Amino acid sequence: MLRMARHTMAWLAAGMMLLTACQYDGIVSDFYKESGYIDSMAISFGNGVIDNPVHTRSVTLLSEHMNTMGVWGWQTTKDGEVGCLFRNQEVTFNAALDRWTYSPERYWEVGSSYRFYAYAPHANSANGATVSIDEQTGYISIGNVSLAGDNTMNSAAQIHPYGNFSSVNDIDWMIDRTGRIVPKEQIRTRVTFNMQHILAKFNVIVIASSGVQVDGTQVVLDSMTIGSFVSKGSFIQKLDHSPVNGDSLDMAAKEWTIDTLSTRYDLNSTRNATIDNAGRCVIESLLLPQNVTDSQQVTISYSLHSADGHVERFLFRANLSEAFNSFKCANNYTLYITIGPEVITFDAGTTLWDDGDVSSEWIR
Repeated sequence: MLRMARHTMAWLAAGMMLLTACQYDGIVSDFYKESGYIDSMAISFGNGVIDNPVHTRSVTLLSEHMNTMGVWGWQTTKDGEVGCLFRNQEVTFNAALDRWTYSPERYWEVGSSYRFYAYAPHANSANGATVSIDEQTGYISIGNVSLAGDNTMNSAAQIHPYGNFSSVNDIDWMIDRTGRIVPKEQIRTRVTFNMQHILAKFNVIVIASSGVQVDGTQVVLDSMTIGSFVSKGSFIQKLDHSPVNGDSLDMAAKEWTIDTLSTRYDLNSTRNATIDNAGRCVIESLLLPQNVTDSQQVTISYSLHSADGHVERFLFRANLSEAFNSFKCANNYTLYITIGPEVITFDAGTTLWDDGDVSSEWIR
């Protein structure tokens, strides 16, 4: 009888402790929200930056591109015990509050240190994609990535690429390659991730030759098709930084596995776009990192419209391999095409994702 009483008291005590802990969490959460100090106790996430300061001088905020991210987080207590606080937690940007939020909230513990890893957008945003992490290294894997060849310039050509793919269905996958380490002395601060692009960006800019726009003649790009590209692949992180062109170790790190049996797709430009000598961007798309084959062609249909109503039409074909031999992770590729009554010329340049100064190399 005494033994039963002791067991009963133990369960009651445990229940009271659990209830008290839940009440404490709720009280603390409410107190800090009302006092405006929620960031002091609740683990919070700042508006991540993209490729900064790794590659660019300007700051591009994650919320300008994504409204979700996935987060893993581990806590090491002052006693050395390691526990997982966040396991692929979906964190959402709340535009009205101008902050990233998640539920249920977790709280900093004095004396503990933390490490966090993130990718964007959260896998819930992509049908069929799977995301996992190596808990020891923090390296992230994204499986079954699929692209269909969406073009941000599909409806209207622009002078410059947008650099933002939130308007299309193809997902601009990003990861924080190094993660964020928060020592015990720095808790109660917002965790801000530095995201890196893991796909390639491909732009096509069409320019009217200087000698064609005379006597009111207009140059119109009727259509352009570039084919064909691999549509599926899987990513396994091997580097803690964006790959650097020319670095033999980086180039040897194989992070992407391409599904060569997947259905291939063509890229299509803006149609019926009026082109001047300032040029217009007619394709801005994402690409899986892949080699260019000899069978991939650029097909250009364009027309010259004279002031008297006369229309002269042209068709031009070239191999994409004359401009590029491959597309690598986190790079920005731009194909410049000058059209007119004379022979079409290509210029091709490769740079880092958000670097606007393309170093062009004359191709043909």
